[in-house]
Amino acid sequence: MCYNIHMQKLIEFESGLKLVLVQNTAVRSVALGVFVGAGVVKETPDIAGISHFIEHMVFKGTKHRSSFDIVNEIDSIGAQINAYTSKSYTCFYTVSIDTNAQKCADVLSDIYFNPSFDQKELERERRVVIEEINESEDTPDDVCLEGLLSEFFKDSPLEKPILGSKKTLAAMTSETLFDYHNKYYTAPNTVISIAGNISEKSAIELVNLCFEGKFSGRLEKAKHTLGPADRHSAFTKKKKQIEQAHVALAFPSYAYNADGSVAVQLMSAIFSMEMSSRLFQSVREKLGLCYTIAGYPSSYENNGAYIIYTSTNPENVEKAVRAIRGEIDLLLEKGVTDAELNKGKEQLKTSLVLGQESTSAMMRTFGAHAMQTGSLYDFNARISAIDGTTKEDILKAAHKIFDLNNACASLVSPDIGIDVLKILKDKRD
Repeated sequence: MCYNIHMQKLIEFESGLKLVLVQNTAVRSVALGVFVGAGVVKETPDIAGISHFIEHMVFKGTKHRSSFDIVNEIDSIGAQINAYTSKSYTCFYTVSIDTNAQKCADVLSDIYFNPSFDQKELERERRVVIEEINESEDTPDDVCLEGLLSEFFKDSPLEKPILGSKKTLAAMTSETLFDYHNKYYTAPNTVISIAGNISEKSAIELVNLCFEGKFSGRLEKAKHTLGPADRHSAFTKKKKQIEQAHVALAFPSYAYNADGSVAVQLMSAIFSMEMSSRLFQSVREKLGLCYTIAGYPSSYENNGAYIIYTSTNPENVEKAVRAIRGEIDLLLEKGVTDAELNKGKEQLKTSLVLGQESTSAMMRTFGAHAMQTGSLYDFNARISAIDGTTKEDILKAAHKIFDLNNACASLVSPDIGIDVLKILKDKRD
């Protein structure tokens, strides 16, 4: 079956800048995202967190606008503006009605090209980000998952937290930010993603006016390649005086857009993501050991991890981990049923199709894909790949992922006298 995804196009400009356009004339909104290949994977240990700090600082004023002007111009037209930083890239975006798309693009262009990085504002915003770090350190599931990923990706750029550390933030100056900005905020390292009610002609004119025409004098940078992280097995733990124990497990998984990634998504829907999934039904519904439990893939360039997370009474940690291990063993031994496969396919396809109705979702999906692969996201090919996935494909993916020899575990609890990894690896008949 072919789903109408409207007109979609990838256009590369002379500078190396890319435009991804997803046209939808059935709506009156336009979502506009600026994706920059500046994330954790580009940072050296001494400037860890700089991508995220710049994400904050561009909103603190430019050569032409104060921090109030930036948000007030967007608020005055009823639009939205925001940003986020991932391990691989930073995204700045707006959502507005179609008639205000160019005004939004002008503001995004200004914060992209002309941040002031004023030292007084930097000192103030440094305190804000430190408070963000403090908040994360007070959130047990954040601590548990950050500890897990830091250990799983040990000695790889992916081990660093997106927020950085108080130590690295304290050392950053305006000059540090300008050096990093000049290095990575370049045309070949940037993707403009536009989704909504806008013609191809208008989109190209908008990008030429607000972005392409302003790249003169900027140098191309060599392509950065992230190598695979070394595999190993380890357990990390942290004691906190809290009511619950937070447990996270990580297993080797597929890289972004790799062969087998669709099978992993399907396995995830069946095994650990939905309320009807095996883990949810077993650990929560049947055994009553937790309120929250989920498993999901995290994928990056040449790297991937499959994460399982839950929280439970400290006295029930062993029971919960053994229940998870039991479901893993059952999956590896018997695979999935025809009914589960069909249900998983409908879940994934429905999620993709409903996402078409959101210009924000389309902007993020197509922009992130182009940023990480340099190519256009093929919606219908994704649907076909889902339809073509077999039970054997899922079983193959499960055997690749649930490699206990390379599993890592993390525990945050008032009682850390229990070895989660040892329990996970201890198979009981």
